[in-house]
Amino acid sequence: MRVRDIPAVLVSALRILRVHWAPFVVIACLGLAVRSGAVWLAVVVSDHNAFVAQLILVVAPLGFLLAMIAMLWMTRGALPHVAELSRREGRQATTEKRELRLVDVAVSVLVPFLAVYVSYGLLKEDLYRFTNEAAYDERNQLSLGGAPDVDFAGRLAIYDWQVVLAIVAIAWVLRYALGKVESVSRFLWLAFVGALVEVYYTSQVAQKVTAVREAGLAWVEDRRAAQLVLDRYDRVLDTLGPLANPVDTVTTWLFGLLGAVDAVVVVPLAWITVGAVVLGHQLSAPASPAARPDPRWERIPAPVRRFGGGLVADVRERWSAFWNGLRMMASAGLLPMLTFCLVFLVVIRLPWLVGQLLRRAIGPVQTDTWLAFSPMEKSVGLAITMVLTAALLAAAIDWLLGPRLGPAPTDGEAPAARGVSAEAGA
Repeated sequence: MRVRDIPAVLVSALRILRVHWAPFVVIACLGLAVRSGAVWLAVVVSDHNAFVAQLILVVAPLGFLLAMIAMLWMTRGALPHVAELSRREGRQATTEKRELRLVDVAVSVLVPFLAVYVSYGLLKEDLYRFTNEAAYDERNQLSLGGAPDVDFAGRLAIYDWQVVLAIVAIAWVLRYALGKVESVSRFLWLAFVGALVEVYYTSQVAQKVTAVREAGLAWVEDRRAAQLVLDRYDRVLDTLGPLANPVDTVTTWLFGLLGAVDAVVVVPLAWITVGAVVLGHQLSAPASPAARPDPRWERIPAPVRRFGGGLVADVRERWSAFWNGLRMMASAGLLPMLTFCLVFLVVIRLPWLVGQLLRRAIGPVQTDTWLAFSPMEKSVGLAITMVLTAALLAAAIDWLLGPRLGPAPTDGEAPAARGVSAEAGA
């Protein structure tokens, strides 16, 4: 991969944006509307059934993700390498015994996407809104003298780690069982039910990881060693005299840079992995042949061996597209990836920029008024980010697929791409 190819990638992204910007905006707004509506509905349902409310709550990030997948899917005809790959016959799914589809490797999309969703602060925002509104409603029931069975933890579905791990294990078995049933019934919609199972368990893990991360940071800050370091740092600043302010500014900037690793590195690479899975999941390498079994494995009853081996193969296949996306990204080289990270960093900061521009244009307003319009302000910035991210990802993934598929198809070999070019010219 060469850095000098990157301008061509950016030109391709602009061409995609010029052709598809209108449907992209509509899809992005619909995705954000689904996200907001899911949180509202989850609060309402949580008063009746906490588990069902959690199922509805996982639709919030799903609305964001499905909007991104739809935008990426629309660009396939405009990308020569992606169009060529889509015409190839995919490998057979291990469990379902049919051609492998994107829905079969949903977890490979969900994991990097949730890394993005967490880094954006959207998952924390969803949980904060749901937790506060549901707890406020539960508190009102208590203060009004009704509902003697008030249960904050039950309504908010606060689970321990042991429960979350049990959810993961049950979800893996259920996903495998659904695949087996589909292989017999040939009912494709079972694959989408299985994808929803993966959405549920990955979101539960993401929520728990976020909570543990915040608790860990609070724990470190409360330690005596951390307080001693801060006290020593303050003493050093006191001895520096006039140099204290510049040294403190540089130190704060360095720690802020370390804290921004998510935005600078994790988010761009996770987005590229999402795009690689969505547009290049057909390249997933087939599962490697199983190693020679341990003699002790033969002591286990044959039905248990078959179930365990099938379950392991199924889980490995679900993750195959994720590892393939990471390998595709690693093959691009360090400098191109760093360049893409810088470009994505600008796109990621657009919601903040839009917010600043709107506040400058509108001027000071009452707090209640700002709180009423704040969700709309955030949605506008997020919609613009989603549209630009989809165009950049589509162009970048087509570029990454090039070395794996050979030279780009000529005009005579890629009628789909030629049709989109004609559309752009019109």
